[in-house]
Amino acid sequence: MKNLITNPLTRAAIAGVAVWLASIFMAHGQNKPDDLKQRILAQAQSVSADDYAFTRTIRTEQTSNGKTEQNVSVEKFDPTKPAEARWTLTSVDGAPPSADVLKTFRTESAKRRFPGYYRLAGYLGTPATASTDSHGRTVFHFAALPKDTVKMMDSDVSQNAAADASVSEANGAPFVEQVRITVRPMRLKLIMKLDQFESTARYRMGPEGKPLLMEQTSDMSGSGMGQEGGAHTVATYRDYRALAKQR
Repeated sequence: MKNLITNPLTRAAIAGVAVWLASIFMAHGQNKPDDLKQRILAQAQSVSADDYAFTRTIRTEQTSNGKTEQNVSVEKFDPTKPAEARWTLTSVDGAPPSADVLKTFRTESAKRRFPGYYRLAGYLGTPATASTDSHGRTVFHFAALPKDTVKMMDSDVSQNAAADASVSEANGAPFVEQVRITVRPMRLKLIMKLDQFESTARYRMGPEGKPLLMEQTSDMSGSGMGQEGGAHTVATYRDYRALAKQR
């Protein structure tokens, strides 16, 4: 055996096999994040805005020129209703909304985006780099987001946005547990300057095996029309009700 190993041709053959095996293991390691990204992309594509009805509570603290105003609103979303009636405003600051507030809410409902895990499918298939955070989670970083991914004040700011999607696991199934989106400083509608915007969405796996949005927080600051200000918003989601698929 010793003579066999010391034979130059045998050593070369062994070295060749070692290099071949190493290349296989390296390729497997390189493909693992891509495989994971494809799995969670397929997962996001398998859900839709019509899967659940829910209640959303939005708490906003808005500051303008040194003055702070706080508001709390409660809304319900039911995708089984006609498009114009899917969103219902049930209370504002603990009281029934006024007629004027309801009218404005209904007018703006048509422009409302339906939140949910399904929205991740819009960019999970785009290029990303992968890393591991302090919790051992795989994190996909998207340096650029597709058009219409992020909107603010009816303006598409996706070209200046980046996202970090942290992947966790529930019952052996991977899912995106947290998404953090940041927007670089930019102009909005020529008259406003966005200095800072950061949003974090948190999800958990629901009893039906589908990830559910539980909380969204956002912080923004900027200036315009001679005023400076900012806002901190926390939206929480509860009372999820799974809906049967229409056939």
